Amino acid sequence: MSRINSSSRRPSSVVVPPLLLLLLITTTFNLLIKISTASADPTSTIKKINRCSLRPFHNNDKANKYNIHRPPLILGHRGASFHIPEHTLPSYRLALELGADFIEPDLVATKDNVLVAIHDVDLNVTTNVHEYNDGEFQDRARQSEANGKKWGYYVNDFTWEELQLLRVRQRVTGGARYSGYDFLFQVPSFTQIVNLLHDWNTRELPLIGRPSKTGGVTGLYVELKKSYYFEQDGNVSLADLFLDELAQHPKASDLLFDRVTLCDGLRYDEYRVPPLVLQSFEGEVLEYLRTKFKERWMDFVEEDAILASGVVNATGEEDDEVDHPWIPPLVLLVPESMCHLETFWFDVESLHISGLGPNKNCLLPSPNVIESNDTVAIARAKREAQEWVAKAHSIRLAVHPYTIKLETEESGGVPELFSSVEEELRYYYCELKIDGIFSENIAVAQIIGAEGCDSEGSAPVVDKSSVCIKEERNLWLFGVAFLAIGAFLAAIVSTYITFYCRKETDTNRPLPLPEVDTSLELEHDDDDEEEII
Repeated sequence: MSRINSSSRRPSSVVVPPLLLLLLITTTFNLLIKISTASADPTSTIKKINRCSLRPFHNNDKANKYNIHRPPLILGHRGASFHIPEHTLPSYRLALELGADFIEPDLVATKDNVLVAIHDVDLNVTTNVHEYNDGEFQDRARQSEANGKKWGYYVNDFTWEELQLLRVRQRVTGGARYSGYDFLFQVPSFTQIVNLLHDWNTRELPLIGRPSKTGGVTGLYVELKKSYYFEQDGNVSLADLFLDELAQHPKASDLLFDRVTLCDGLRYDEYRVPPLVLQSFEGEVLEYLRTKFKERWMDFVEEDAILASGVVNATGEEDDEVDHPWIPPLVLLVPESMCHLETFWFDVESLHISGLGPNKNCLLPSPNVIESNDTVAIARAKREAQEWVAKAHSIRLAVHPYTIKLETEESGGVPELFSSVEEELRYYYCELKIDGIFSENIAVAQIIGAEGCDSEGSAPVVDKSSVCIKEERNLWLFGVAFLAIGAFLAAIVSTYITFYCRKETDTNRPLPLPEVDTSLELEHDDDDEEEII
């Protein structure tokens, strides 16, 4: 007779506690959301940028997400040259007081290799060199092969001491500008300009404040003027002179390099202008400057500052914005004759630059199209200008056109296409979406930028406190939503598992064993017992 196995029942399933399941599901949900958000965020894979951007609304995508807009940068063209004669210390000073983001000196070299600010290598264009002291310098007038065989009083024929005898006048004459300041101010040196800006940024700005659109200090936007002329006419490298003066100036490192060049760590609603920008019409000069800045970096920044900023590879061939933040942004100036050449963008992409400074005519319909009043042709030209700017942005280049002037078109001012300079500025700001503008009237450029593009009278304002509150409120709501979804799903799953486990317990419960009469003695078969033994 066989024996009955009394240990054949299945173990019952363990019921998961609902609270533990809820915690597990909500944690998983939050983890999945973070992973998906990180993968969808285009900025999560971008390397850190230590050098400040030339595009004030291009720091990161959060600024666009929270509708934070900033007007384009205002570049004080030769100072505030509409009001005061260009390239004078008072002109630069007025531009600073009017809130320009940059002041822009054109640098040339004297006979004794001192860098000074003047727009043209011919002193007769904006100074009294011809009339000074009853014609004392008239024997200096000459032709220059390097300047197209033009006659002039060339700056590299005069020493710094002699230049201090001359006085500057307004470039635009004929009553278009106020002439009351003519022949009152001297030609300034680069050293004097750096001293002026250093004093403004370190001593005066902390006392009077700064418009919140930049959140930083005023920068220096330097053009090395006609480097080819000095090479050919005097065998002088303007770029090397600039680097030498920059390295020797006691305040240049603190003003233009070290801490202020590192913009990593700014909030998405903050912006700081690059403290130094270099521009030239000559691409090879910009490439030469880039190479020299990499070779001579110890002349401009302290090694400890570089190491503290996390930049370890000081000479590697990497992204300049990340690995060489002490190299200033380089901007290629583009004349009207170059901007629409077939090879233009190919040549641009071969350069290591951060921006383009096109003649504003590159972004306007041609005079013939405007004169014809052909609305279709004008619209086509405007669309091509938008595509030109978009192309520059697609290869990470800022666009800073030159120059806004209040005078009529005959004086290089407002084109016939526009009824006023305000309309012209709105075209550049709102239709083309440029990043900065060279302007000789700082106030007008500031006002139109502050008004914004949605309407002529409403200015987009960056309210940092409201932005922070909005962000915190959104995070709180997201957290509550995730918790509610997790709790709902946890309740469903927990109920299902509990019901399933109980059902399995009832189904697998073993049948009761039959009762056995233990009083009866089982008969043994001797043969079977022997066989077993």
